[in-house]
Amino acid sequence: MSTGQVVTVDERRLYALVHPYELDGRPSSHPVEVRGHSTMNCYLLLEDDAALLYSTGYSVHEEALLAQLSDLVGDRKLTLVIPRVEFPSMCNARPIADRHDVERIYLRLPTNASDLLNFREGHAIDATDSLRSIPTSTMPDGGHARIGASGRRLDFIFPELRLLPCNWAFDVDTHTLFPGDVFAWIWHDRPDGPWLLDDRTDDPTTPERVATFLLRNRYWWLAGADVEPLRESVAQLFERYDIRVIAPDHGAILRGAAVDDHREMLDAALAEAGRQEPVGVEVGRWTSTPVVS
Repeated sequence: MSTGQVVTVDERRLYALVHPYELDGRPSSHPVEVRGHSTMNCYLLLEDDAALLYSTGYSVHEEALLAQLSDLVGDRKLTLVIPRVEFPSMCNARPIADRHDVERIYLRLPTNASDLLNFREGHAIDATDSLRSIPTSTMPDGGHARIGASGRRLDFIFPELRLLPCNWAFDVDTHTLFPGDVFAWIWHDRPDGPWLLDDRTDDPTTPERVATFLLRNRYWWLAGADVEPLRESVAQLFERYDIRVIAPDHGAILRGAAVDDHREMLDAALAEAGRQEPVGVEVGRWTSTPVVS
């Protein structure tokens, strides 16, 4: 098992804790036919007196992640943000809370962290449960988390282009967008990446690859959809925020010129998706008023 990589996104302020895994048709993060390597990324936002971890990663990477956190967090108080009610975000919350001084957990659902996050074997809700006493907060659209005495702000975003269990977020200080499983379409033949791209060098992405990633997997419903509101909402998001880094849950982090390149490829893929034949089941249209027979 790989020990993972620590990728410096912004020196002493933002690190990607990167854990490569093989794409062999089994991971649900990518289309079944894709081969190569992607990554599970967790993001550590550091201040002098505090730290925030965005997503906690897969169970299989627990020991590597804990080792990375031990080196970088030290004795800082730690905040956990769980932006997806899915395994990539949730799996290692309890092991992290057992090891570190976690002062707050932000959850996608209005529930107690102990009730939601103690789902792994060996992590019971009992006297040893480190999650029971940790305060929790929800993540409303337009809400935010603060980090340390500096008040560094992580904004929570509900974009139109997302799956229902997912949030996006934006780190105001480093101008970093965290878009979950969107922009996660960079995979490589080798597990060593590179997992940080500043331009098209070492970037295997094409508009066709972006479309394949979306339509052959979790965003299959885009085919034949009314995509213009989605395209407009993405454009508005990039107008609202000064986005200089894109940090997805999987694959390479985008920085510099790569940000505009991939935003344009996403827009082109969305436009093309709207011209495709739908692949879902025909269920009719919702109506805002009761149907009278």
